Amino acid sequence: MQHRFRLPVLLVCILMMILSGCGQATEQQAAQNANKETAEKPASSSTANRTTSFPRTFKHLSGETTVAQEPEKIATPYIAFVDYLAVLDEYPIAAQGVSVIKSNFPNLSQRLEGKAVEDLGMEVDLEKLLASKPDLIIAADDMQDKYEMLSQIAPTIILPQAGDWRETLLQLGEAIGKEDTAKKVLADFDQKSAEYKEKLAFRSNETVLFVMYNGKEQFTTWNDGRFDPFYKGLGLKPVESANKNGQLSLESLVALNPDHLFVINNWQYPVQGGVKAALKDSNVWNSLNAVKNNHVYELADPSLPGPMALAKIDGIEEIMKAMGKE
Repeated sequence: MQHRFRLPVLLVCILMMILSGCGQATEQQAAQNANKETAEKPASSSTANRTTSFPRTFKHLSGETTVAQEPEKIATPYIAFVDYLAVLDEYPIAAQGVSVIKSNFPNLSQRLEGKAVEDLGMEVDLEKLLASKPDLIIAADDMQDKYEMLSQIAPTIILPQAGDWRETLLQLGEAIGKEDTAKKVLADFDQKSAEYKEKLAFRSNETVLFVMYNGKEQFTTWNDGRFDPFYKGLGLKPVESANKNGQLSLESLVALNPDHLFVINNWQYPVQGGVKAALKDSNVWNSLNAVKNNHVYELADPSLPGPMALAKIDGIEEIMKAMGKE
C-alpha cells in the first residue's frame, strides 16, 4: 500500500518541536531517567502485567531502537498490528484503518469497543500521528523509507508486514514488555488446538478447503501455509489437488469437491445475503458434496487468511463450532 504524506507541514512541526526543546530526549538521557519516571507513573490497566525491565534495546528491520521505559502511548501506522496488540490486551492511541476495522472486521472491532483509538486513515496521516504524541511507534516495512522521520516523533520499531504470526506476536510482546503475555497466548492456543484436534479426529478423513468469494462465481484459494495452524494444528485434511493459489472458478471448485467448505467474507466485495443464498439456484454449486451435506460454512470475519494472531485464535473457535457437530 502506498502512503501519501503531507510532508512540509509535518517537517515544520517536527523542527519547531526540536528547536523549542519539546522534542524527545536522547536515548541516553531517556535511559538515565527511565527508572525515576517509571516509578512516578501510576500503573495503567494495560501496563500492569508487563515485564518491567526497561530500558531495553530492540533489534528490528531498520536497526536498533532503545525503548527507555514502559510505553503507555503506542501508535501503529499498520492496520494488522492493531490485531496483535489487541491480543496482548494493549490498545494503541492511534492506528491505521480504524474505521475500516470497525466496518469490516467484526472480531477485532469487538475488541476495540470502548477504546479511544485515533484513526490515522488507510493513507496514513503523519500530522495526526505527530499530534497523538506517542512514546512508541510500531510500523511495518512498507514505511522503512520513513524510519528517520518517524523516529523524530517517537522511538520507532519496524517489523515485517506479513511475518510468521507467532514470531510477530513475540516480537511485539518483547518490544512493549509483554513477552510473558505473548508466550501465554501461544501456549493457550497450542493447548486448545491439541484439544480440538482430538475432538475433530472423527473428521480426519474428510477434506477441507478455505476460499474467499469474489462474485461472478469466482473464488480465491491459497496454498502458501497461511492455513497451517488449522490443517496441521487441528488435523484437518487438505484437498490434495488444491495445489495452486489464486483464482478458482465454480467449475474448478466442483472438481476439487471438498467435504467441508469454508467461505470467508470478502470485505472488499461483500455478497448481499451470503454466498449460499447467492448461488442457491446454481446446479453446479448444488452438485458440491459440501453443499449436499450442509457442510458449507460462511465466516463473517475476513481476517482468517491474513497474517494476524486474532485471526488464528478466533479461527480455531469458528472451525470447531462448524465441524465439531456429529
